[in-house]
Parts: sequence; C-alpha cells; structure tokens
Amino acid sequence: MDYTMRFKDCSIYYQIQPNPTKPSLVLLHSYASSLQIFDQQVVTLKKDFQLVLFDLPGHGKSEVSTSVGLKDMPEIIKNVLDHHDIFKAHFLGIHEGSIIAQGFAHIYPDRLISLISLSGYSIYHDSHRLIQSEKRTDSLKNIWFYLFGFKKYLNYYANQAALTDQGIERFMKSTKGFKRKGLLSLLGYKRYFKLNQNPKVYPTYLICGQFEKEAIKDACILYEQKRPKTVLEGFNQTKRIVFLDQSRLFQEHFMTFIRNQG
Repeated sequence: MDYTMRFKDCSIYYQIQPNPTKPSLVLLHSYASSLQIFDQQVVTLKKDFQLVLFDLPGHGKSEVSTSVGLKDMPEIIKNVLDHHDIFKAHFLGIHEGSIIAQGFAHIYPDRLISLISLSGYSIYHDSHRLIQSEKRTDSLKNIWFYLFGFKKYLNYYANQAALTDQGIERFMKSTKGFKRKGLLSLLGYKRYFKLNQNPKVYPTYLICGQFEKEAIKDACILYEQKRPKTVLEGFNQTKRIVFLDQSRLFQEHFMTFIRNQG
C-alpha cells in the first residue's frame, strides 16, 4: 500500500506491506537509490514480516528541501510507525540507511528490536571520520559528473553497490526519481555523529561485501569490536548491497539471524 506524509515542507513517500500478525521490518535504502532496490526482497520477506519501506528525502517519490533531509529520518520514521500503531520493529539499513537506523535507535531506544546493516559503520566512534574523509575525496572526483554527466555520477554509486551486471542494472533502476537536487538531502547528515555515547545495546547483524572499500571493511571490524551483540559476516563475490549479487544466500543468513532473536 502506498502512502505519503507531510514533514515540514516536504512530502515523504512510503509503502507498507501489511501483515499485522508478524513482526515489523523497516527497510532503508542508501544514497542515490530508492525503496525500489528492495523489490525482490519484498517478495520473499512479506510472508514473514510486516514491511515498512521509505523513499528517503530527495530520493524516489519523496521531495527534498534545505530544511528536510536524511537527518530528519528518525522523526519521520517515528511519525509513520505511530500512525500505523507499530511500536517496535527490526531495521534493515544499507550504508546511509544503517546510519539512520542507529540514529533512530539512539533517539527512540525502545523501538528498534535489531539491526541488519549492509556496509554500515558505527556512529559512536571515530571510524566515521575516515569514512567521511574518503567520501570527500570521492566527491571531488565526481563533481564533474555531478554537474555535467549525471548518469555517470549515478553509475559510480551503482558500481559501488553491485559486482554483477544484473545487480548494477537493478541499482540503476532504483535511481529513478533521484535528481541533482537530491544532494540537498545530505545537509545536516553529520547530526548522527554528534549524539551522546550512551546507546542502548541491541543485536546487530553487520554485513560487508568482499569487494567493499577497505575503509568500510576496517570500520565494520571496529564496529564489531566496539559494539556488544554485533555479528560481522563477509559475503564473497559481492559489493555494498550484497543481495544484488547473492540474493538467496543473503535471504538464508538474514532469516537465521532473525530467528535467533527469539
């Protein structure tokens, strides 16, 4: 089912696959993508979960402005969950989506049951500084594409996301609706790295692709070392969004993690 909500001056698009007798699962995509990236996962997950999927501000069918961006997602998610009488949920977040999920858990600690994080890194220690430094370097490399060859700009993120041609194609399809002004969604994103370090501990399944960037791999290892109840697993022959390259394996391991949460 399709919905929109107003948050400040923006319309936010989201979907719910109702299944009220099952646990709820919130799915959060990464930068430059949309909830469409989860299309195949929805088919397999909807029988076991009530699914809540968002187009992040500036992505897919959601609007963006200088006052609403990724920084506002914890409050947006809470408003949606409240509206649909969903008190607790598991979260699956890809990269920036993982950061948002951690921020949500920090602000609303009783409402996140567990986190499945794809190429995420902890918001609570200095690993994010290395990641942000690398992202700034990437931004300098891509500024020409952003201004004059936007499809190549999107191709850069697609090639980070997946190893196979099929996976890259799926990512590119999910970028429909992302325009140059989507960059505004990153304003205020550093909010997540300024939260006080007194987080509630929750089970985390941290996933990293074999061909992910070395800085992300190092950050994932540090995440597992620093955060209790965190399990790190590497997936062979994958990049950032492992289910684009290894869908069946991801599904099996994901469900094993969820079942272990009781």
